[in-house]
Amino acid sequence: MKKKDGFSNQIMIVVPPENYQKSDDITGQLYLTDIGIFPKAEDHLVSRLNGCESEVMIICTGGNGWFEFEGRRFELKKDEAIILPAGIPHEYGTAEGEWWEIFWIHFGGNLSGAIRDGIRENETIAPFPLPFGQESRHIFSLICSSLQVGISPMKYDLACARLWHLMGSIRTDRKAGSELSRGTINECISMMEDRINGSLTLEELSHRISMTPQYLCRLFKQKTGHTPMEHFTRLKIQKACYLLDMTSDQVNEISSQIGIDDPYYFTRTFKRIMGTPPRDYRNRQK
Repeated sequence: MKKKDGFSNQIMIVVPPENYQKSDDITGQLYLTDIGIFPKAEDHLVSRLNGCESEVMIICTGGNGWFEFEGRRFELKKDEAIILPAGIPHEYGTAEGEWWEIFWIHFGGNLSGAIRDGIRENETIAPFPLPFGQESRHIFSLICSSLQVGISPMKYDLACARLWHLMGSIRTDRKAGSELSRGTINECISMMEDRINGSLTLEELSHRISMTPQYLCRLFKQKTGHTPMEHFTRLKIQKACYLLDMTSDQVNEISSQIGIDDPYYFTRTFKRIMGTPPRDYRNRQK
């Protein structure tokens, strides 16, 4: 049976609204409303048909789950996070029989939107790489432990102050995740260049970097604007342009040299990308 909470060894803290509703000019810039850790949430399901009054950040540190909103569904895996703006209906959880470990926090304030966008690094609501570092975990635990024994005004102010530190530390983790993504993309492109004269499948790329094809496609498109296979095709056409410029080889010969056996398909693809057929491209260079 799916459940929202009640997992073994979980930490779950809901701040009484009076604490952040009475926030001053300092805590009013950034404050937390809920925070928690689910070490192993099995058959998890949270459904908010009216969204949430605050921003929702979920950091997955083990297992895997999913997130759904506005008719879109994403996987959320280890070393990934997602931040959903306030007011957007959403659901998240794990597949039947599956589990995940998540750190989660709801936050608000006058600067919460800017902080959210600064961590995500773009306007897209989608999972992003986030290897949750030791410093971030330590700050997160400090916030939880201070509030678990009671939420006095003084302790809440301290928790909000630590929240600034946590968000700064998460931004550092996010940059580390971005570097990890860039390394993955570069490895894929290197493999494409090695196979430029032949064929390559999405499954081969995914196996090489130990990612699902769906996640690789999403990550690759976020970073390059194209799917992996479209990028591979464009690399082939880029090489074809070089061969058209620098050799006198026939179009069908060039098609074969870049691993495209059908010269008619090559011509159509070349025109789609370059805006002109291969022969016209060659003649235009003269």
